[in-house]
Amino acid sequence: MKSHKRNSNKTRNNKQEKVVNKEIPDQKDHQEVQPSKKDNIKEKRKNLQDETQDFMYHQSSKFSTVSRSLILGMFGTIWVLTYTDGTLFIPNRFLLCCLIGGLLFLLTDVIHYFWDSMSYHDELYKLDSYSNEKEFDEIHESRMDYISLRSHRFIIAKFIILLLSAIFFAFGLILKIKYVQT
Repeated sequence: MKSHKRNSNKTRNNKQEKVVNKEIPDQKDHQEVQPSKKDNIKEKRKNLQDETQDFMYHQSSKFSTVSRSLILGMFGTIWVLTYTDGTLFIPNRFLLCCLIGGLLFLLTDVIHYFWDSMSYHDELYKLDSYSNEKEFDEIHESRMDYISLRSHRFIIAKFIILLLSAIFFAFGLILKIKYVQT
């Protein structure tokens, strides 16, 4: 009787071992395919490019808003200081240059906005015509890089125009104040 119990216990243990072995599959069968380092770098680069472009878009929008406000503030100040008795009299060339620079800035801002909007709109519709990844990488990405570079150049040009207008404005105000005091 004891031997029969031992044999049945051994059989149970063998069955349990078999079940345990079935529950733990071979690790070779379930290895995950790890992306290559090259794919990780491409994905990271793409994510960083998207993040950078998004950041640039937000900063460009803030710059345009603030600089437009500064230009319009200069226009308002010149108007208040030079409009007397129903006539507009610009007392010096610096204030005139400031007005011209401000108008040039606003024109550049409108061209920048319009050209970028049209370019992004065109690229959005061209996405449907691309049929493989090579076209996305070569055509679309190079086009988007070109648009981004052009936009960056517009921002630099607007900053220079704004800076020159502000300098002309400051000199014009100084001369206006000296003119009023004498």
